[in-house]
Amino acid sequence: MLLKHVIHSWRNRVVTLVQLLLPVIFTILACVVVLTVPKKTDPPALTLDLSYFDKPIVPYTSMGPGSATARLANLYSEVAGKYGNPLDVDGRDMDAYLLGIADRSLDDYNRMYIVAATTANGSGSDSLVGHFNNFALHSIAISLSLVDNALLRYAVPGSHGIVTVNHPLPRSEETRTKEAENQGSTLAFVFSYNVSFGLAFLVGSFVIFVVNQRSSNAKHSQFVSGVDAVGYWLAAFLWDLVIFAISSVLIIAVVLALETVPYSEWPIFG
Repeated sequence: MLLKHVIHSWRNRVVTLVQLLLPVIFTILACVVVLTVPKKTDPPALTLDLSYFDKPIVPYTSMGPGSATARLANLYSEVAGKYGNPLDVDGRDMDAYLLGIADRSLDDYNRMYIVAATTANGSGSDSLVGHFNNFALHSIAISLSLVDNALLRYAVPGSHGIVTVNHPLPRSEETRTKEAENQGSTLAFVFSYNVSFGLAFLVGSFVIFVVNQRSSNAKHSQFVSGVDAVGYWLAAFLWDLVIFAISSVLIIAVVLALETVPYSEWPIFG
């Protein structure tokens, strides 16, 4: 009876290959999912400039006489022009100018006016004042960066620059632990579900031979010829067990070959 199962499997190679390879295919898909799911990391450092906005308008003005204030205003315009559209408001009070724009359209104001600057000459000293729209969270740092770069070019002529970078605080140990646990449980479920789904097809295919034997009356003929029920079902069980073992070994080989953590953490991969 066992030999009969072997001959049947050999003659039906396509069915046998499907039995063996279908769980392996689902295992490969499960490993690919586990290996390709991005892991959560700390937020990256961001450069604080106007490149994150859609060419915002950067108004600036020069208040009071003196060539120094005009030069500071021009340098600020040069720095802001890298990612924005500088606009000289021609000596107007910056607060009044910005409030007028906000009164006309608050949406346009918050979308297009992020930072601004005023150069002034008072009490015998020149100053450069940066303005910012606090609707954008990092506008104050961006405004300060533009002012610092303008002052640097005023003090040291040339194309020198200061790059302002925001380094977010790393996630706490408790947050990282919870995220790792949640992601690990999700990936474990996806992996086990896919592998079990493939094995379900394999186990379900075992009934094909028995059903064919019953429908063709071959089972009845064998029982009439002297085959007892124990021998008949024991042979079917043993051969199905061999097929299941071969498929299981292939699944383990795939997991080890793809080094799917934590299912392949052998010392040789340490």
